[in-house]
Amino acid sequence: MVEGAFSSRQYIGPYRSPPSRVVCSAVTLTMPSIRTLFPSLICLLALSSTKAQDPGPIGSWQDHFPYLQAVAVAQGGGHVYSATATALFKYHPPTGEIERITKVNALNDVGINGLAWNPSLSMLLVYYANGNLDLLRESEGFNMGDIKRSGILGDKGVYCAYMDGVTAYLGCGFGIVVVDLAQREVRETWFIGPEGSQIRVNDIVFHNDSIYAATQDGLFVAWQGASNLASFTNWQKRTDLPAAMANGPFNTLASFGGRVLVNYRSNLPEGDTLLLLNESGVERFTPLYGRRNLRMHVSDNGERLIVPHKSDIHTYDLDLAEISFQYGYVNTFCNPSEAIADGNDLWVSDTKLGLVRAQGQNIGYNVVPNGPRSPGVYRMAASGGALYVATGAVQGNWTNSFLKEGVHHYQNGSWISHDWENSPFMMGVNDYGGAVNDIMAVAVDPSDPSIAYAGSFEEGLIEFRDRVPYTTYNSTNSSLQDELGAPSGKVNIAGLAFDRDRDLWMTNPYSPACIAVKTNAGTWKNFSPGAILNSNFLLGDIMVASNGHKWIIRPRGNALLVFDDGGTIDNTSDDRYRLLNNQAGSGGLPTNEVYSMAEDLDGQIWVGTNRGVAVFYNPSAVFGEGDFDAQQILIEQDGNIQILLETEEVRAIAVDGANRKWIGTETSGVFLISADGREQVARFTEVNSPLPSNTVTTIAIDDATGEVYFGTSRGIISFRSDATLGGNENRCAKVFPNPVRETYTGPIAITDLVRDSEVKITDMAGNLVYRTNSLGGQAIWPGTNMGGDRVATGVYLVMVADRFGNTKCNTKLLVVR
Repeated sequence: MVEGAFSSRQYIGPYRSPPSRVVCSAVTLTMPSIRTLFPSLICLLALSSTKAQDPGPIGSWQDHFPYLQAVAVAQGGGHVYSATATALFKYHPPTGEIERITKVNALNDVGINGLAWNPSLSMLLVYYANGNLDLLRESEGFNMGDIKRSGILGDKGVYCAYMDGVTAYLGCGFGIVVVDLAQREVRETWFIGPEGSQIRVNDIVFHNDSIYAATQDGLFVAWQGASNLASFTNWQKRTDLPAAMANGPFNTLASFGGRVLVNYRSNLPEGDTLLLLNESGVERFTPLYGRRNLRMHVSDNGERLIVPHKSDIHTYDLDLAEISFQYGYVNTFCNPSEAIADGNDLWVSDTKLGLVRAQGQNIGYNVVPNGPRSPGVYRMAASGGALYVATGAVQGNWTNSFLKEGVHHYQNGSWISHDWENSPFMMGVNDYGGAVNDIMAVAVDPSDPSIAYAGSFEEGLIEFRDRVPYTTYNSTNSSLQDELGAPSGKVNIAGLAFDRDRDLWMTNPYSPACIAVKTNAGTWKNFSPGAILNSNFLLGDIMVASNGHKWIIRPRGNALLVFDDGGTIDNTSDDRYRLLNNQAGSGGLPTNEVYSMAEDLDGQIWVGTNRGVAVFYNPSAVFGEGDFDAQQILIEQDGNIQILLETEEVRAIAVDGANRKWIGTETSGVFLISADGREQVARFTEVNSPLPSNTVTTIAIDDATGEVYFGTSRGIISFRSDATLGGNENRCAKVFPNPVRETYTGPIAITDLVRDSEVKITDMAGNLVYRTNSLGGQAIWPGTNMGGDRVATGVYLVMVADRFGNTKCNTKLLVVR
């Protein structure tokens, strides 16, 4: 068994990715015009990077993270850095080049809290909510996990970083940590709260001969020359502040114009107080009284103060006179999280537009790598090179969450998103509820990837053509029904699946006829299971098995429903329904809490529950009298016999071209198991791989390329697997790479094969060099002989035959050493 392909990393090699050029422009609008704009009609102000990402070699990872919801910005070394919670990118303004920096190539974690540039070392510091640190310099990265691994109890998050030479002073959830970035080591830890207690430090600044710390519990100050700043006795809480504010919280600090500025964070949305501390005492900065003041920054020359707010940004001179005011970028509003100076302009991390170059008033443009607009992912579907993502979800009691992130679509290396903010269609397709809410299911036409469907838990079925929403089906133009007891027009879709005839089946929860189909011919029909459901019309995901049976999850601990239309959609007299549960003779599931299901290449039905996996080895017998109960798989591990994944909540199951099962869990990442489930081939977690989260809710596989997409609680990432779907004949159409250059050390793929074909590699004299079997439709040759030695330069023959000897093919490839 292989415990994943990755190990815990410290030094990381070069983090290079194909650069993308961004063309930007700026347009000016007057103040009256910006006020008339509806804020959801957002037009991006610059072309985001749409250059296709290379699919990468077998065994490689590719991120599909959103870059619009920026949380931090930094500048240094001629580049600008913009971070979201899961990733960051580097932008070079003169050339427009963009480089992604993620767990795939450089970072060691997700949950980014902020960025800080160290000019002395030309180094970028990335700090995280769990205390982890990444240090990036040129093409090298180094991880410092000291805080994350420490035995400190409570909040270990890093909330700010103040640079002084090669030293970084980190404000953490428990105090201050002093880090020598040159030596990459922690020098000291300061617990500055009363009696040495833990206290969250939100910002740090040096002013004259003192160190100021803005904390959740007040403003603390110490003399820089104190012999032991680790002793709490050297830290004093400022008591000369207004009484109502003395105990904080304070969120941001600045040393500017000979004074200290500190912001008191009110519990009201717009109720902060910015205080000025100088020799004459403490006073309130009236122009920003009552605003929500975010992290302040002082320009490198010390002559400008930048104060971002929830929807605008102010810049002040040394006398605190306003220099500029940024209230938007062309035709949308500001949503800054942080802003820094760049000459007379600003670089802004915007929570809706990513990295923005702000040039005052309403002038500016944004720069982002191509990606989905948000990290939301609930279900995914892939076919013909197209991936569709449903971003919605319901609450635990299966009522609306009112998520409006819409549908993401990936094809040919480019992402397009349609949601209520960028698509008039998704703003609302009927009179119920306005914008489209809770996209719960997606399906791609198996014969035409330009056509796809998305199901909303409110707005019915949405048809996509050529990557854009085309039309909607609801109770007015289809057999879909409104939810019982809800206002007219509320039509719920929770599951979608195509059958072999390209008929689209769907669940229509909370309506009596809770199963519906849109046929390939465009006609509609619905089906009512009747009394068997005991008036519980809540249905979830649907899957059409190869024998035509529809397997349907009944959420909230109600197991499964199996439906057989008899192959006659228009004739309901031969319809059959059966409920499956955890009782012997009625399904034998390990539990009634079912989360996922998939049919494998042998026609067996694999079901994921909150107590592992169960398999229906004879699913066709569901409507017969014989034994069909599900079985759990027994495996041997460390000399003990146990049930496969017995303690795991299995949220997703997908079957690859080699009939192996990819299993996504609630807390333990991804398992890849053999076709029979008795062997663990690999396991990926957030520790040993670029996986951003161990919570994996959905998995989709592109059968043509072997790309496996994982939908997690922190976004989407994909892995280039070594298996593809087998064809009907061995064509040997593709050998990649060919020729194999002397610099190439990765696997060589032979594709377009029949499943489980035998593959032989010989030299031109016919001597056997290597033998293997294909994984689905793809065979892998490591470029060695059977003894593991690299082969010499030459032309090699590839001879393929399926396991029955019915189809054969031959091809050649050149190896250069």
